[in-house]
Amino acid sequence: MEVVVSGWKGREPMTDLFLNILSQGSNGWEQIWDLTRPRLEEYKQKFESEWNPISDFVLSRLSQLAKTEWITDEIRVHFADCLNGGFAWHDSIAFATLPDIEVQKKFLAHELSELITPSQLVSEELGRAELDQGITHTVVDMIAYFSVKDFIAKSAYPSIERKGVVPNKNYYPKVEELYPIFADYSENPSKYDDFASLVKKIVLRLKSS
Repeated sequence: MEVVVSGWKGREPMTDLFLNILSQGSNGWEQIWDLTRPRLEEYKQKFESEWNPISDFVLSRLSQLAKTEWITDEIRVHFADCLNGGFAWHDSIAFATLPDIEVQKKFLAHELSELITPSQLVSEELGRAELDQGITHTVVDMIAYFSVKDFIAKSAYPSIERKGVVPNKNYYPKVEELYPIFADYSENPSKYDDFASLVKKIVLRLKSS
């Protein structure tokens, strides 16, 4: 092992850093955490000051648009430096920190939408219609966007696009086709008896495009 490690030394600065961590055992990771924790704690406090006043409204709006009740009393949210993106699982969310707090709001709304949007229903109906099941992710992001958009501050520079807020057509398929449906739906969700009715309209729109 020592022969292999010595052969890696000096290749890249990051390689040397991790070799140093490995040589110190758990103490190396503790040093990283000592450096990372204060910054994450500071970011957490800053984000909570923006998110806490709107949290109940966003959660209620997500439930309304997904036409699904929350089945958990508490959702644990974790900021993680080692993630490139985020994930949601049952009652937990972990995601990376972003420089723009307004984009972070949408990021959290998206992960919350992953927890409550009936994705399986969407995916099954898309598959039955022989459409791209990846559009399910577009539906999830649309629900997130129309749940939080009224709580996202306008950019100080309107001419510069704030990427990560409005569903990105370069990342999510069929955004332009579905946006009008969700814009109308967000104004009056009661027009649809259930989420399946919305999905049927989505499928019809996609089949005709």
